[in-house]
Parts: sequence; structure tokens; C-alpha cells
Amino acid sequence: MRFALALLLVLTASAGARGQSVERIDPPHWWTGFEAPGVQLLVYGQEAGRLEASIADPRVRLVRAETAENANYLFLDLEIAQGAGPGPVVLRFTAPDGSTLERSWELKTRAPGSAAREGFDSTDTVYLLYPDRFANGDPSNDTVAGYVDGLDRDDPGGRHGGDIQGIIDRLGYVEAMGFTQLWLNPVLENAEARNSYHGYAITDHYRVDPRLGTNALYAELSRLARERGIGLVKDVVLNHAGSNHFLFTDPPSPSWFNNRGVFTPSTHQHTTIHDPYAAEADRADFVEGWFAPTMPDFDHSEPRLARYLIENTIWWIEEAGLSGLRLDTYAFSDGAFLEDFLDRILAEYPDLGIVGEEWALDPAVIAPFQSGSPVAPDGQTGVGSLMDFPLQWRLREALREQDGWDSGLITLYQFMINDRLYGDANALMVFADNHDFDRIHTQLGEDEALTKMALAVLLTTRGIPQILYGTELLFTNASPGDHGEIRADFPGGWAGDAADAFTGEGLAREAAAMQDWLRRLLTWRRTARAVHSGDLIHFAPLERHGTQAVYVYARRLPEEGVLVAINKAGTGHTLDPQRYREALAGYARAVDAITGAPVDLAAPLAVPARSVLILDLAR
Repeated sequence: MRFALALLLVLTASAGARGQSVERIDPPHWWTGFEAPGVQLLVYGQEAGRLEASIADPRVRLVRAETAENANYLFLDLEIAQGAGPGPVVLRFTAPDGSTLERSWELKTRAPGSAAREGFDSTDTVYLLYPDRFANGDPSNDTVAGYVDGLDRDDPGGRHGGDIQGIIDRLGYVEAMGFTQLWLNPVLENAEARNSYHGYAITDHYRVDPRLGTNALYAELSRLARERGIGLVKDVVLNHAGSNHFLFTDPPSPSWFNNRGVFTPSTHQHTTIHDPYAAEADRADFVEGWFAPTMPDFDHSEPRLARYLIENTIWWIEEAGLSGLRLDTYAFSDGAFLEDFLDRILAEYPDLGIVGEEWALDPAVIAPFQSGSPVAPDGQTGVGSLMDFPLQWRLREALREQDGWDSGLITLYQFMINDRLYGDANALMVFADNHDFDRIHTQLGEDEALTKMALAVLLTTRGIPQILYGTELLFTNASPGDHGEIRADFPGGWAGDAADAFTGEGLAREAAAMQDWLRRLLTWRRTARAVHSGDLIHFAPLERHGTQAVYVYARRLPEEGVLVAINKAGTGHTLDPQRYREALAGYARAVDAITGAPVDLAAPLAVPARSVLILDLAR
């Protein structure tokens, strides 16, 4: 079975239990030196619940053994002694007939500085990519025995063969583009029969999908990326599993899943979580409902399940050396569980980057989930960062609309007042599109000027910018909402591709030009401290100033600053220094952030028609 292959457990007893077995132990190993000294082991196998466990090792104490409704499960609560050293621990299991099984389970030493690892923040730019769609570095794993969903590049919803080795081979490209964090869509096993490439229906929480690579290769990707100054962000799915997960096909209890494992769709009414007038029944229908029949929804009120998910996340942070987590479908999970999850993770990794996905377009809906928000419930820990869906929507609409007194750029200006609802707006993750959206170039009518404006805003406004792979090449999708098209293959990632974006060979002129433009902007941003943490000041795009189609804002620090001017008009515009004196005051020198050319601040500042001007300011 696949479970046994993943464990690396050794049978050491001379005799085996009759009728009982141990097929897997989760987690397969643990570490010494955590703030919390204990760990829960999930032991799974035929009638494993009838086995009596014991440990004769001074480093580890068996605090409690507990069976489940399903006799195939046994839960062991272990306490690891302070100062315990690494090495194998023998777990002995005695069957009712007196026969025994022994399994070797390992304690490891945490890497130096593990607890103090730095997460992502506003100094970073995150590159989001689908492992299956970026590059095929190991064709030998394109089709793996036992998995129904095999290789078919002609099927937009099929597996295309991209893998972790392909990403490792192209890390130089990621670094050269100027990205500093790498967010991969889920890499854990997804043994579903269809659309398994997306990864969000996990079927084994402790195994990288073998069509992508191995656990060791995933850790190697993290290590090699870190050597290049790039962190690795794991996409964590707490809300649900895949329908072929052993926890669902043979659950400890039906109560581990909402509605006792019977599909009931979510209402997707996000406002019910913090709506003071919402009926409890409506809140329950939102949280306890499922996304799809193939994604059974976890019931986080089950303490054993909650601990399993929390410790699995800690295991991957430590095992793979992660810099951060992206929490999928954040609001759909039980609120009390989320608080416990955050408390435990942050106790072990205080500076880890954590961003939650709450797909709502109203800041009043997502803001209460962030730590420190003035509209958050009292005593809430809250997540440090949130995906800024509201700004994505408003930015897109502002660029698409005709500019007027209540449309276009003025709406973006007015929208920014909502930042007062957040605990830290500069910690939000800003984006133009992601793996679930139409490509931004498609959303903006394949207008290159507007796409540049969108990216310029993302890389200079408050927050942590995230860019989807292929955006630098002006990727589009002809069929609105078609995820297979949106998640297209990256050119040059497969042998025989007509174009190669990694070398530039065969790229269309427009794609190559956008790639170069974005590379320059990202490279500049890496050291532009004012963009990372400068105060933001912006100016209303008003007809009375002749700037109805011109949005100007600045990021200011005492010694340096940035001025950004977006001109949507079909004619050029000259900035009035008097109008923008609050932005320019105290700065004597300026350089064009894209071209590096010096700019005379004493002369009129011209912004050509349908363009973006970004100035690096200095005293």
C-alpha cells in the first residue's frame, strides 16, 4: 500500500500480531526542542485500536493511548523530555493474544535557528506557480503506477508533467526576475481520478505527490531556493481533504467530517461569520457545507483531528524549512480551531509568514480576520496577512472604467479609506490575479498599458505583492473562468516547446518586452525601502486639477521616497509641483525606477499618455 511506502518504518519483532497491523504512523518522525513538548501519533492499521502500545525510552513518555470509534485507529499522546537527544525510539505494540509488533520512530534535532526563521513581509515579492504547469524536470514521474489521472498535455484539466525538479532547474530564472518568495499550489498527494493537478483535494498529508517528486526533493527545493534568497511558501488546506483520503474512506469516526461525511454544499455566505445579525443556522451552513463531493469538509471540533492538522503543518515547516504558509479557504474553517492553529504555529515560529485566503470583495468582511484589526472580535489572535481580494477588484474596475466623478481612478482613491479597518494594511498580500482568476491581461481587455498600470500599483502600493507565473509574458485565457487555460504551461518548461521564456528564444515581441519591463521593476523594488515601509500619501484624481484620469501617490521615508503617477488619458500630462508638494517636499534628486535615468525635480514632470511614471526620490 502507498501508506507503507511512505513511512520508512522497520519491523523489528520476531513475531507479529495475528489480525492486527500497523500500516502507518503520523507523523513519521518528530523533533526535540519545541515549545510544546508533546506530539500526537495517529496509528493506523487493521484493528490497530486493539493493540496496547508501550515505550521503554527515558526520552519519551507515553501519556495516553486512546482508541476511536473505528477499530483501525489508535492515538498515542507522547511527551518528549526536556533536553532529549535525537535518535530512534522503539514503539512496541502488544496484541490481545500476547504477540508483539515493534516500529522504529525517530526523534530529530531541529535545524539551528529554526524557531527564529524569517517569514515574508512587504520587502518581498511572491511568485505563484502551479508545479504541474511550470517545467518538467523529470519525465520519469509523468505517469506513476496506481494513479488514475495520468499525463495528458492536450487536456487542460489533465496532468501536464511539471514537477519539483523542473522548478529546481529554473530557480535561476525566478531569482533573475527579482522574486524573493515562491508560493506553490499544493504539492501533497492528490489521488483523485480527475483534475488532480490542482492539488487542493489532498489524499495523504505526509506525502508529496510522486508525480511531482518526493518529500526529500521538496525539502531540497526549499534549501536551494533559500541559498538564492528565496523563501518557500506552502499552500495549506485545513478546510477539507480529498475523497480518496484514508481519513475519509476509513475514518476514525464519521464525526471527523461535517454532516458526518455526507455531502452538503456550503452556502458561500461569507458575511455570516462577523455579521452581528446572522442566524447561527446560516453561519453553520457556510462553515459546515462542502465545496464539492470530492472535497469532504473537516469538522474541526474533533480534538484529535484538529491536533492532527496543526502538527502536520508544524511537521512540514520543520521538514521543508518553509518561510511561510498560505491558508486556503480560511474563513470556511471553524473559528475556534483557527485560533488554536495560529496560537500553536506562532508559539513555535513567531516570525513565520502566514496569509489567509478569504475571498470576499468587501474590506468589512475580510478585515476582522486580521490580527490587530479594530473591527476584529475581542481577544482574537487573527492571521497576520490576508489576500487582498477587495483591492484586486477595485483596481481592476478602476482601470477598466471610463474616468468620471464617480468612476475610474477616483474610485481607487476613495477605496483606500478602507485601510483603516485593517490591523496592518502593509501586511496584506496584493495581487492582480491568481490561479482562480482570469488572467489580468484578459481582465483588462489585453491592453498592455493597463496591465502595466496594474502591476505598477501592486509593486509600489502598501502590502506584499504576489504575481502569478506567466503574467510577465502577458498570459491570457480565451475562455472566461476556464481554470485549465488560466493555468497554462509555461513556455520552455518542456522539451520541444516552440518558445522558451527562460532563455527568451522564440518569445513574441510583446511578451519579451513585458518580461524585461517587469524584471527591471522587480529588481528595483528589492532595494526600494520606501516601497517596503514608507508612509503612503495619495492625491485625488479630480477634474478641477485636470487630473481626472491621473492618479498620483507617494511612499515616503525621511531619507528616500517614491513617486508614482498613473496616466490613463489618451494625452500626456505634466505634474504640477505645487499640487504634489507634500509628496516631493524634502527630496532633491530623482531617478526613473525603470530606466535608471536621472530626472530633474526642478523641471516639469511629464507623464506620457497611457503610461506609468515611477520615480525613486532621495534627499
